[in-house]
Amino acid sequence: MKKDISRLHPLMLLLALSAMLTGCIPHEKLVNFSADSSEAMINAQYVQDPPEITIQPDDILSITVSTFDTLAARIFNKTITTPGPEGSFIGQGYLVDQSGHIEFPVLGKVRLKGLTREAAKDTLRSKLLTYLRDPIVEVRFLNLHVSVMGEVMRPGVYTFPDEKFTILEALTLAGDMTTYADRSDILVIREYGKVREFGRVDLSSSRAFESPYFYLAQNDVVYVKPLEQKKNLIEDPFSRVLAITSVVASLSTVIIALTRP
Repeated sequence: MKKDISRLHPLMLLLALSAMLTGCIPHEKLVNFSADSSEAMINAQYVQDPPEITIQPDDILSITVSTFDTLAARIFNKTITTPGPEGSFIGQGYLVDQSGHIEFPVLGKVRLKGLTREAAKDTLRSKLLTYLRDPIVEVRFLNLHVSVMGEVMRPGVYTFPDEKFTILEALTLAGDMTTYADRSDILVIREYGKVREFGRVDLSSSRAFESPYFYLAQNDVVYVKPLEQKKNLIEDPFSRVLAITSVVASLSTVIIALTRP
């Protein structure tokens, strides 16, 4: 019997630790995408289109040019290395300067600021028609990035390779939210030129997918606020100590009762 009880001790300690970490936080505050009973039977849901990402100063672009005459196209191409770890990219590309131009072989300065990828491809293709027959142009962003701050495991700046990048992917790169994260009020700070806007996403609701901020844009800042429990823990640590002591005392009583002959 005592041997069986001894096996319970690690489990009890684990339960105690869990109680210490989450005992003061309601379960619903730890769950993402909870649905109301009226929504439970909905299988399809409207999802916002991702924001239209345009070329901005300090963007780095991968631009490749191809045509039937590969030798003629070679002068218009740079060698770009493959993606690096954690979504980052290493290698050379075309840097967009502060005036919105890139320095392109033969063509010289080409203004791309404010253009989408498709519009940039059309602009370059029209200029290349002077030198190449039926050129095919491909444009990609190499340094799209967002900043993730607050109650996440690994705050930092994260690069993403695809224009369709969601707030969930950003939080995943940051190691997910902590126990004390307020999932109902995620702040997204977005800039368009000289305009800064503040949006909020409620990840505790299944309607988070309908938010215009579910998809992120380049240079977005994602801030995960702490719950009030985190604030109370910092301002009144004595109450937390009392709660922990109470849990430990209760477990000790159970262990003594179970091990008594």
